[in-house]
Amino acid sequence: MKPDTKDLNKDGSKLGFTYGLMGESNFASNYALTYGLQVTYRGGILNYDSAAVLTRTSYVLKYVELPIGIKMKTNEFNRYRYFGQFGLVPGLNLSAKTNTEKGSITESNIESKANITDINMSMMIALGAEYTISGSTTFLVSLEFNNGFVDVLTKSKDNDPEFKAISNYVALNLGIMF
Repeated sequence: MKPDTKDLNKDGSKLGFTYGLMGESNFASNYALTYGLQVTYRGGILNYDSAAVLTRTSYVLKYVELPIGIKMKTNEFNRYRYFGQFGLVPGLNLSAKTNTEKGSITESNIESKANITDINMSMMIALGAEYTISGSTTFLVSLEFNNGFVDVLTKSKDNDPEFKAISNYVALNLGIMF
């Protein structure tokens, strides 16, 4: 998570996981429309330094996402095909949990969906390769950067400061295409 508020600082990343279905429809020999349905677990750690007390909050966010994009592929040679991909990833927040340390007080596994925006939108850029196993069946591997556009934090109480942060991540994608 990347903060966009004075006094709110990034304090680390969280290892996440995504699973789902992906597909592509070729509209030219080396170009395809890509789409999918996936569930993504991600998060981060943010620190807020008030006058006397440091508050450290670890977020675990769960989204259902519908990525859509364009994939540009090379011609196949020696069973390999390389590609670049870009697109948009709209998402709906399913759950949010936090672990907060404020001074000597620790609150763990707190449901915090009310403090996270319901809708997220991000841009996705990926580079990868496909290996033809047999016929139209390929093994896919790619490295993806997902850059959020939307502030994922909402104001929790009237007297709380207004925090802003976006969710970014780098992913290693593995899959089988039929």
